[in-house]
Amino acid sequence: MERNLRILPWWWVVRWAWLGEGVWVIYLLEERGLTIGQVLLFEALYSAVIIVTELPSGMVSDRFGRRISLVLGSMAAVAGMLAFGAGASLLVLLAAYAFLALAESSHSGADTSMLYDSLKATGRDQRFTAWHGRLNAVIALSIGGFTVVGSLMTNWVPLWVPIVLSGALSAPAIVLAWVLHEPPRQDERHPYLQTGVRAVQVLLRSRAMLTVTGLMTVTTLAIALMGVLQQRYLLDAGVPVWGIGLFVAGQMGLAAVGSWMAEPVGRWLPLRHIFWAMPALSAVSLVAAVSGNVWLYPLFIFPSFGWNVMFPHVTDYLARRVTDSLRSTLMSASNMISAVCNIGFVSATGLAIDRTGMTGTLIVVAAGLLAAVAFLYLAWLRAGDLGRPVIDASPPADVPWP
Repeated sequence: MERNLRILPWWWVVRWAWLGEGVWVIYLLEERGLTIGQVLLFEALYSAVIIVTELPSGMVSDRFGRRISLVLGSMAAVAGMLAFGAGASLLVLLAAYAFLALAESSHSGADTSMLYDSLKATGRDQRFTAWHGRLNAVIALSIGGFTVVGSLMTNWVPLWVPIVLSGALSAPAIVLAWVLHEPPRQDERHPYLQTGVRAVQVLLRSRAMLTVTGLMTVTTLAIALMGVLQQRYLLDAGVPVWGIGLFVAGQMGLAAVGSWMAEPVGRWLPLRHIFWAMPALSAVSLVAAVSGNVWLYPLFIFPSFGWNVMFPHVTDYLARRVTDSLRSTLMSASNMISAVCNIGFVSATGLAIDRTGMTGTLIVVAAGLLAAVAFLYLAWLRAGDLGRPVIDASPPADVPWP
């Protein structure tokens, strides 16, 4: 397990060596001839694939092992990046997006469970929030660096080159996942289908876990919409294509700060404040894009901070309320709920923007998300399960650095 904890930081970074973060929307718009509404429909397809694969992949992790799920996800990521950059037809691009979604669903739940179980086996599960936040910060900084490099590359190469190169750079993740060891289990593994049924039952019967999942979903919807619209927002504000990567790298840097600060914020703020402030502020920040003023960009990208502060706490909250044999599947079920909401949300928002423009659409969206936060937060308070495990206030000296 100590060896796992040394390998995981490296895998966390190279599993998504994505050079296309600053140009992928422009690549689809300018090189493949799509509209912004069609790009948002790609996001809806992404969510649809996750809906179909999220729960089965979590069941694979709980039934057959975290390691095999991470290997399969790493292979799918490499295949998806290569196809997304090389594909010239809509059908190939859609298939590539499906592979990228399959990679995410295979990783989600399995990665955090591998980390949590490895820490638990070494008696350090109380440090999970710190480890998780730091690892997410490292990957955000890495993607920020990849983003700058990929955007600058477009001065000399076509837009598809950084995307194809991303697949090659992500290939080592397959090897790193392969050499991980499966953590020990304290309870018996259930049959494959029974694993899924039990995990879903546990989630649906717990008002506390279900409403926390809803609050995380609101934050996810805000960051998903920000992520798709930011390149269009920057272009409309007069930023050249080569410079967009610098802005997106700044957004990834803010995400890294959020991840890095997740545990300190958890020491400064009660959990009940984190669970309303992060989704509410993320929703409000979307309105900053209405004016088209590039100086409001730091406000527009606040969801990068809010999501990354909240996610480790939500993951920790869920992980401590479920057995080892159901942990990955329950987290996958939670992610699937977010994906179900995202498919309708992104599709409707994309159509509205194409027909009425961004201004009115974003105001309505922000108001709707704020109303959802208020409803879900009050429901969570009424559930009464508000506690958090005791977090060691000492500096996280045992957090690894790749």
